[in-house]
Amino acid sequence: MVETEAVISILAGGVTALFAVFLTFYLRNQWQEIQSLRAIQTELEQNTERMRDLATLLTGDLQRQQVDLPIEVPPGTRLEIRYVVSFPSSLSTTAFDQVKHTGMFLRLSPDVRRSLLGVYDTIDRINRLRQHRERLHFDDIGNVHIVIDPSELDIEPDTSVSETDLPAETRQRLSDLRQLRRAMKEVNRSILRLIASIASPAMIDELDLEPFVERGRDSRVESPPSDGVDLEELRSILNDVEQHSVWSRFM
Repeated sequence: MVETEAVISILAGGVTALFAVFLTFYLRNQWQEIQSLRAIQTELEQNTERMRDLATLLTGDLQRQQVDLPIEVPPGTRLEIRYVVSFPSSLSTTAFDQVKHTGMFLRLSPDVRRSLLGVYDTIDRINRLRQHRERLHFDDIGNVHIVIDPSELDIEPDTSVSETDLPAETRQRLSDLRQLRRAMKEVNRSILRLIASIASPAMIDELDLEPFVERGRDSRVESPPSDGVDLEELRSILNDVEQHSVWSRFM
């Protein structure tokens, strides 16, 4: 009888220990899942602000046309052409990369996984185009500061200066700058189209991105299709997934 009680006690202790290990493992996985969802939501919020900064820079850059027009300096006028761009940080993918390479990603529903992959694929394409644009800017002609002062030119006083009156070096720099800007314009437009494809309707209106919304997706501005969510919508979806977990209230 004593031996039977001892065996039962050992078995009960073993079962209790196994249950404690299982519970610890389960709670740890739940904690990691909730933290991962929150990390992606924070990352999407940060990316929204970086996208806003990048879109503002690029739309402003497209409006700077002075180097694409014939240069003419009125009599006695000193003209300066500045082309200095401060690039915002790249969009982040760290939180998504961590989730993608864990089992937690597979526990998400197929629709949520597709939405995440679609948005982050666009983010990756924006980053690659942004890096290409940065290389064009810095590796080609760099930050530009061209000063044209008529008093230093060999011309009659009180006469206008056309581009043909400028020194050969200045004309070459203007030519290089025009060529650089032509290349940048297409990159700018490509990036803005990608930004518009995952921007919320409110951001599209705020940043005047309507011209860059791809043809056939005009209806998305009012109601995004299920297979083309924007960043704000994706954050809301992930928040719902988190809230549906009973453990989110305790973590």
